This record gives sequence, C-alpha cells and structure tokens, in this order.
Amino acid sequence: MKSHYLKLNLVALLTIFLFVSCETTDEIIEEQSAALTSDDITAVEEVDMVMEEITNTAEQAFVEEENGDLFTRSSSSSFFPDCLTKTVVTTNLTKHVTLDFGDGCEVRGHFMAGIMILSYEKDPALHTRTITVEFDSFRIDHKLIEGSHSILRQRENENGNPQSTATFDVNVTWDNGDTASRTGEKVREWIEGVGTGVWSDNVYLITGHWNTVRRNGDVISGEVTTALRRELVCRFLVSGVIDLTKNDRSGSLDFGDGTCDNEALLTLDDGTEIVITLH
Repeated sequence: MKSHYLKLNLVALLTIFLFVSCETTDEIIEEQSAALTSDDITAVEEVDMVMEEITNTAEQAFVEEENGDLFTRSSSSSFFPDCLTKTVVTTNLTKHVTLDFGDGCEVRGHFMAGIMILSYEKDPALHTRTITVEFDSFRIDHKLIEGSHSILRQRENENGNPQSTATFDVNVTWDNGDTASRTGEKVREWIEGVGTGVWSDNVYLITGHWNTVRRNGDVISGEVTTALRRELVCRFLVSGVIDLTKNDRSGSLDFGDGTCDNEALLTLDDGTEIVITLH
C-alpha cells in the first residue's frame, strides 16, 4: 500500500513540475515575442529606406521635370544617371512621367529596376499638386514594391519652404520571400538647396507616423519624435529620433548627431542599448 501511494505522489509531483515548466516556457516565449528585437528593427529600417527612396525618387523626378531649365540630362546636376529612360506624356490637364530603370540601374547608391509612373496636374501655378505614384515590377535594392503611394506637394509651407506629405499603403517583398507591409504618412520639409538646380545640396526634415506589419503578423508602429534630417549627399539619415512600439513594449531609434554614418542607436524600454547597422 505504501509503495502504491509513493508512486501516486511521484506522478503528481511530476505532473506539477511539467505544468509549471510548460507555463514558464510559454511565458518566456511570449515575453520574447513581445519585445522589440534587433531583427525587428533591421526589417523596419530596410522598409524605411525603401519608403524614403520612393518619395525621394518621385520628388526629384517631379522637380527636374518642372524646372527643366535648371536640370539637363547631360549635366551632373541631374539626380538620375543615363541608365534611366524617362518618358513624358502631357494632356490638357495632367502630366504622366514614366521612369523606366530597365533590368537594373544604380541611382545614387541604390539599385533600382522596373518602372515607376508619376501622374499629376499640369498647372504649375497651383499652390498644391498631388503626385500619384504607380509601380510596375519596380524594385529598390532587390525588394519588390507593390501598392499605392501619393504625394501632396505644397509650394510653400508656413516657413516659406516647399513641403510634401506622402501617404502610402505598400507591400515589400525581399528576394528570399520575406514580406512586410507599410501604411502611414510622412511629411518632408525641403529646408536647404531649394532652386539651386543641384541635387547634392538638398536637405530635408522629416516627420510622420506609420505601421509596419511583418510576415509573422507582428505590428511595429513608428512615430518621429525628433525630426529626421536627410541630406541627399548621405545615403543614411544623419539625425533624429523615431519612437517604436510592438505590443506593449517600446523603444527609440536615434540616428545620431549629424554625422553621415551607417549606425543608429536602439534604446529599449528596459534601458538596453543596441547599435543597429543601417542598410
């Protein structure tokens, strides 16, 4: 009889141990899934770069087309290399600008392929014009871009500077099959280099907010809390802060003090600091 009770007690203890162990493991997995990781930030940052280059490419094409007297394709002042084929079709009310990068074209440090089509109202006297951006097998740095993107361009904001507000709902697909979607809004104020006809002195301040949904369903939200500074001579953002949230966890991504480099500092809500290499 005593042996029988002993066996029952051992079984009960083992059951309790396994239950507690599984519960603890589940909590650890759930906690790890909830936290922002460097892998999350790398994926989000790559989408950030894609979105920035879409807006940048569309805006530069618009500016060069509307200020043709300042830009010529044979001049180094043009943002675009000779590998781009540009076609312009003008109707009574609109312009359609097709940028064909073919099978691949290097544009200021970024690989672009496929076609981007811009459509906007022709009248240059309008204070605001909306640029509708369409994609046809368009890729940036070997990532396929699909979806909708539009830019509301304002000739002058309250500071007297040109400003654009981009609204987007796009899907990004990596060559390895990984995917992410991005929705949101980004405001770019053009603060330096306006009207010079040289792209290399252009500087922008960027604000906005957006959501990124990764392939596994994780949603990572970003909001600019300190305006991001983009100098076109640098491939990367040089300063500014984005606050990030994932589930109930948060962190901030700081792009530095104005130095052109490929690093940003991620600070998690528990104080952990991680150096992120930008791509």
